[in-house]
Amino acid sequence: MLITREMDYALRILRALHREGQLSAAAVARQEHMQKAITLKLLNRLLTAGIVESRRGVSGGYFLKRSCEELKIYDIFLAIGEPPLINRCQREGYQCENFQKGGCGVCRELCRIQTVLDQELQRTPLSNIFQ
Repeated sequence: MLITREMDYALRILRALHREGQLSAAAVARQEHMQKAITLKLLNRLLTAGIVESRRGVSGGYFLKRSCEELKIYDIFLAIGEPPLINRCQREGYQCENFQKGGCGVCRELCRIQTVLDQELQRTPLSNIFQ
């Protein structure tokens, strides 16, 4: 599936940080109506991907390391670790069980659609959708 719950939550986390500047994980979870555990899990993935940064201490919290003007939805898919595929036949190295020699018209059409989708996901900055 394209938009998983984790992907939706990651976008909401970034929206909260874009609007507020710096927030604790608990504040993000509260503001975006999410469980704190999943919020922390996704913040760690975003931290590893270099999209957010964190500060420890009383005045600590998470904040954006990269601006939402440069980030695209596609970047978030990659950070969360889920490529934006519309079907399993878009996975690299996938062998269609119906057409072993790669002649599946369904797979060819889905690949064409996948290319258009990837272009769209890389087109619009997050700042445009977080307004």
